[in-house]
Amino acid sequence: MSSVRLRGVLVAFAATAVVATTAAAAPAVAVPGDDHPSTLASTSTFPLADPDTVLAKDGSYVTYGTTVGAGKGARCGATGKLYVPVLAHGSGSTVGMANCASHDALPSGPGGWAEPGGAIWAPGVARLGDRYFMFYTASRKSSGQKCIGRAVATSARGPFEDRGEWACPGGGRWAIDANPFVSGGTLYVTYRDDAIATGAETGISTVRTDGEGRAIWDTRRDMLKSTDITWDTAKTSGGTHVVENPSMWKAADGRWYLMYSGNNWDSPRYATGIADCGTTPLPGSRCTPIREGVARPFFGFTGATGLNPISGLPGNHQGPGGMDVFAAADGTERVVWHWWDGATRFPMTGVLTRPSSGFHVS
Repeated sequence: MSSVRLRGVLVAFAATAVVATTAAAAPAVAVPGDDHPSTLASTSTFPLADPDTVLAKDGSYVTYGTTVGAGKGARCGATGKLYVPVLAHGSGSTVGMANCASHDALPSGPGGWAEPGGAIWAPGVARLGDRYFMFYTASRKSSGQKCIGRAVATSARGPFEDRGEWACPGGGRWAIDANPFVSGGTLYVTYRDDAIATGAETGISTVRTDGEGRAIWDTRRDMLKSTDITWDTAKTSGGTHVVENPSMWKAADGRWYLMYSGNNWDSPRYATGIADCGTTPLPGSRCTPIREGVARPFFGFTGATGLNPISGLPGNHQGPGGMDVFAAADGTERVVWHWWDGATRFPMTGVLTRPSSGFHVS
């Protein structure tokens, strides 16, 4: 949930910035180092942060994101405040990205455990059987602690039915940015889990669930801690070390990898790291940042105000984060992420490949 951050053990909340847009074709963008614009990557004019994309039963793609206020962003069916905006786009091998919101996937808002009418951040969705499971971040009623709720639907577009609070650590620590995935017919959830860290540090955990998406807590694994890398210091928030917005996937080499965001969400420094987690989704030890990933993000802004990433991304926008890996209908690996224009974040999709030099997005 990249629009919130810690200051030691205290928390401060920042509102998501949004702007009005018009529905225009999502443009193709240039890839840093390429001679020609890519026809694969697509960005959107709709103001959507913390995106997550799934393949719907009808063959289209559905992208969810953080709450957007009434009158913000172009609409193609949805109206008013959108707790979980839905952008529907593409089919088959053509993923693309939409410029308008067609639905609110959780129109009733967060469950009764959360602040009434409060915002939802960083929803993550996965299909298990004929149902879709959503895990979302909201503010706990009375305390304001950031915790995770669970909701279920039979359609990717919703409406999702809330099933209550899913994770809320003791001591006021945060559980946010849940990202579910399925392996071997079992649903797992990876999320930012500050319960495994102390003070200004943050962490990422993965846990196996039952058939209803309820966590089986004795399976929880410590995947990564902010102390495992050095480029994640969020300087404008009092020195908090931020690792968040995780996504797990199994690559063609049979190994599991973890993508995660680090640093300040509202700066050019926000970027994406990749760590190798071994051959199972619940490793016996923490994941290892690949290449020079301890000192440098893998994907990020390559300009002077960036963090010298190992690789750039299509468009070379500032602050690329919240990157989520998903499979297209043709079996290729795709990614969705958001970038920041200095005030607002916008979603973007691309193709994830594995050249000899490491991972690449086009």
